[in-house]
Amino acid sequence: MTNTHRTTGLPAVLAVAAGIFTVVTAEMMPVGLLTPIAAALAVSEGAAGQTLTITGLVAAVSAPLVVPALRRIDRRRALVAFMGLLAVANLVAAWSPVFGVLVVARVLVGVCMGGVWAVAAGLAARLVAPASVGRATALIFSGIAVASVLGVPAGTFLGELAGWRAAFVVVGVLAALGGVAMAVLVPALPTERATGLRGVAALVRNPRVATGLAAVALLVTGHFGAYTYVRPVLEHGGTGPALVGTLLLVYGVAGVLGNFAAGAAAVGSPHRTAQALASCSSPRCSCWPWRRRVRGRCSHSSGGASRTAGSR
Repeated sequence: MTNTHRTTGLPAVLAVAAGIFTVVTAEMMPVGLLTPIAAALAVSEGAAGQTLTITGLVAAVSAPLVVPALRRIDRRRALVAFMGLLAVANLVAAWSPVFGVLVVARVLVGVCMGGVWAVAAGLAARLVAPASVGRATALIFSGIAVASVLGVPAGTFLGELAGWRAAFVVVGVLAALGGVAMAVLVPALPTERATGLRGVAALVRNPRVATGLAAVALLVTGHFGAYTYVRPVLEHGGTGPALVGTLLLVYGVAGVLGNFAAGAAAVGSPHRTAQALASCSSPRCSCWPWRRRVRGRCSHSSGGASRTAGSR
């Protein structure tokens, strides 16, 4: 690590954090725009929600393959390229005349997401002095929290004001600006040593790593299974579109607070913290089918009563 890298550390870290923010915002953008997307492209809300699923699956597959594929390509150039592709993908999504084009755009978003995650995850150690690596890493990944608090709700509000296509255009512009910022602020990052597919396979064969991956996969699947369709569920319950954005903002703030609380707890007992988080998610998700059954029974009873009264 050179002194030049260290002196330019903070601006570079901020540029990478901005890239993470943009990638996560692009990933989750359909959450607040699901209803208008489905209406505009003449598909069901369930089908529109698959645009988020596709992005996540592609990112999960591409992330472990990106580093071996890049080999000795400079990591700054890789980041700039991924941000450029992300800009193109979001502009294509905004233009989508049919659902199939939107799906292709979301596949590209997934590739960019996996690429940025794979490259940016370990950059802090190469951008700042050793004593600042922990804070720099936290700052880089704060882009996730900021995207949850500001990115998705802002996209929802913009979608209501100017249409869902405008929201994707804005994300595309942000991605392009992020790529420029990385090109200017991030120093050259030549590969120190190439990593092959064998190294990735060896990690997956590690029982602890495999268990951790399986647990995270289950938690994330459960989370996005509900979060993806939060707008249609709320609107079917009588919540207006404007209030949906506000609720997503509240959700994002709660997520940030939860991250800090869980992070502090995990320092002392990571296993108990993970178990507590998983146990809290289960009863929350189980409330949805119960509420739907109750609502269905009430509607059925009310309909039956009305028909009986009408027959009289």
